[in-house]
Amino acid sequence: MTPDRSRVEPIIEEVTKLGLPVGGTGNAISNIVHTQGWVHCHSAATDSSGLVKAIMDELYDYFISMKLPAMLRVSLACCINMCGAVHCSDLAVVGVHRKPPKVDNEKMSALCEIPTTQASCPTGAIRRHPDENIKGVVVNQERCMFCGNCFTVCPAMPLADGKGDGVAIYVGGKVSNAKSAPKFSRLAIPYLPNNPPRWPEVVEALKNIVEVYANNARQDERMGEWIERVGWETFFKLTGIPFTEHHIDDFTHAVDTYRTTTQFKW
Repeated sequence: MTPDRSRVEPIIEEVTKLGLPVGGTGNAISNIVHTQGWVHCHSAATDSSGLVKAIMDELYDYFISMKLPAMLRVSLACCINMCGAVHCSDLAVVGVHRKPPKVDNEKMSALCEIPTTQASCPTGAIRRHPDENIKGVVVNQERCMFCGNCFTVCPAMPLADGKGDGVAIYVGGKVSNAKSAPKFSRLAIPYLPNNPPRWPEVVEALKNIVEVYANNARQDERMGEWIERVGWETFFKLTGIPFTEHHIDDFTHAVDTYRTTTQFKW
């Protein structure tokens, strides 16, 4: 806007008078990167604009000031396909389905190609119906990861559930910089309910994590770097978040991926 430092504050004052928030840079919470939500996305497990508005209303002071230890990138994805940047954000909200798709085999043959529908499943949970007289599929619930890929290619397999859907909270991701290598976000809270229009449980959980980080991290220490230094046990203890079996990576290919371990320290 200007090469003259003395003009920065006057510009901010004028923009603020217009009712436009100024912030999101330096040691502050960034603008939330988010996906489309219930209104625009067929596979969303939560909303976007409404949830982001509720979160930022509560954390607004951390957006317009630079009183955090370091930048805090926040993102939101409405399902685990993660169109947003939740895998590389300090603090991330991810919509989660908890029930398998509801197969409508009467519509299947008219709306879907069964081989394509089967191929869309990353875990091989979808198989042809065992009854040859039924042109449809069945879902192995033990294999289903509730991702919604099948519904993307087959409208006869919806999985949205008003009571079961919710969000998970991930922490500690970041892109690389001159200081450290990139980090993937890791699970902090496996499930919080959708309670629109203000999502009080989600907002309270995020505010708690932000304030614990603000009070305990060193200067210029990102969320993941702070957690890595103090250890995940300390993170769970300071935030009061219970550690459950959902935090343990036990899927078949865990040892071959970046999710092998959370590097616990005692």
